[in-house]
Amino acid sequence: MLAIIRRRRWYLWGLILVYMPASVLTLQLTQSYKATGVVIVIWVILLCVAVALMAIARCPRCGNSFHMRNASISFLRKCRFCGLHLCADKQSP
Repeated sequence: MLAIIRRRRWYLWGLILVYMPASVLTLQLTQSYKATGVVIVIWVILLCVAVALMAIARCPRCGNSFHMRNASISFLRKCRFCGLHLCADKQSP
């Protein structure tokens, strides 16, 4: 379960890193603000999906939301409720 949470975090960070290169490359290749706007709208939609997937991820230990508490999302590497570390399954007992 923690592997799924880590993967969702990588998707989100990848989308954030892709934003500027994708928009600049689209503008250079097409010379069209309309095409660049379409790419940005698609990026925003994908970003919303990635944030939603990260927000609904459940902690395998306590069952609560891993990243959200009181309608605020955090990018901490620990569960907001029980403190389970994101890499707890990788550590040897």
